[in-house]
Amino acid sequence: MTKNQSNEYKDNTQQYDQKMTLRYEDKIQDGILQIGDRDKNSIDSEVTNLMFVEKFNIQALKLCIRKDMYVQLRSNTIKELILGTQRFKGNKLLNLNLDDLELENLEVLDLENNNIVNDQLYNLTKFKKLNTLNVSWNKVGLNYIHSVTGITKLYMSKCNLKNIDLISSLVNLQELDLSKNTDLDLSPLCKVKSLKKLSMRECGLTNIDYITQLINLEVLNLAYNQLLTTKSIGQLINLKQLDISWNKKIDISPLNDLVGLIKLNFSYCKLTQVSALKHLTNLQELDLSFNYDINITELQYLKKLTHLNLEYCNLVSIYVLRPLVNLEELDISRNKIVYLDAHLNEMKKLQTFRVERNRISDLKSIFKHPNYNNFDEKKSINIFNQTKPSKEEVRQAKQIIRIERQNLKLKEIPHKTHQTTFSNFKQEINAVLNNACQSQIQFTANVVRIFQFLNQVGFE
Repeated sequence: MTKNQSNEYKDNTQQYDQKMTLRYEDKIQDGILQIGDRDKNSIDSEVTNLMFVEKFNIQALKLCIRKDMYVQLRSNTIKELILGTQRFKGNKLLNLNLDDLELENLEVLDLENNNIVNDQLYNLTKFKKLNTLNVSWNKVGLNYIHSVTGITKLYMSKCNLKNIDLISSLVNLQELDLSKNTDLDLSPLCKVKSLKKLSMRECGLTNIDYITQLINLEVLNLAYNQLLTTKSIGQLINLKQLDISWNKKIDISPLNDLVGLIKLNFSYCKLTQVSALKHLTNLQELDLSFNYDINITELQYLKKLTHLNLEYCNLVSIYVLRPLVNLEELDISRNKIVYLDAHLNEMKKLQTFRVERNRISDLKSIFKHPNYNNFDEKKSINIFNQTKPSKEEVRQAKQIIRIERQNLKLKEIPHKTHQTTFSNFKQEINAVLNNACQSQIQFTANVVRIFQFLNQVGFE
């Protein structure tokens, strides 16, 4: 596109945008059309011949769609058509006819949760350039979809599938979601060797031996099934991301050869040992949360870890984590930890630290962390227990604050009528704590919890 053509394109787009905004509160921006409120039951001719729109997304439509609602589009530029009901404000397209869509360059079609049935997809092959199709939460099968051989991404979650025998026709398929389709024979998947990303959450799986032939898989989601072993998964040498959370009796020892794994989720698996992880030295993200009797000793060898979740693991110490100096996010909340060792200061890259609901009696190691003032406020959960303190506890805490203010000349804690960010109050607590450290005074987690409570309700 020449400079003059580009300017003309921009001018025309802005003119069309102004026209749409005045009448329909629609918006064309960066080649994306957003349909706003309208008192109609159709998307009429004024938006059917769009010259400059590449993505048609009806995500702001608020009207109640009647059964005669229809969409008729004619465009050579639309590449993405988003009609999923979740983006459609809970309404459904009950009368979709692909014959009304003349979109010769369409690449992405999202029809999620619109009560679509197989016969409505009979003409799907007309979209010669279609590569991504989402028909999740519709009662459709592969009857017509298998003929669109150019599809690389297919989403068929909760489609009430009876069989997938025709899946082998999709020779270019790289990403597939079959989640929430239970009582389904998934063995035909072994013929789709082009797959790189596969999701089979909540499929009631107990055996996945067929998966060994999917040697190109890089991302695999098998959460919420009843798998007992990972033996077949252990042969997927190209796997980089694996989620087998909520498989409560699974044996993970066969995974020790998957040295290419970068992201792993074992939450809610009732694990007690993770010795197999010792060899997965390239792991960067690991979730072991809600494994109540787990032994985390072997984690010390995973020195590339940047994200680690150990929530509710019945831990009393995190001493074994001291070599993990590359951690950026650490969650040890809801455990039984009493002391945080000084080695915590060695985790200089830490940005998000969740530690609430423990039994920590001395918080100095947290407040003295070199990165403490830079902790991510939006992601870090407060380090304090959120239960309301008793009147006696409040009285004692107020006395401590008064004494410390006299020593440090701290500014007044803002009254409840003023908005105060947690970071502002952190600075005050930090100053109080530093003074206490110099005086060899130990504040308990309970006292600091009360400090925060006083900050929330105001302090007279």
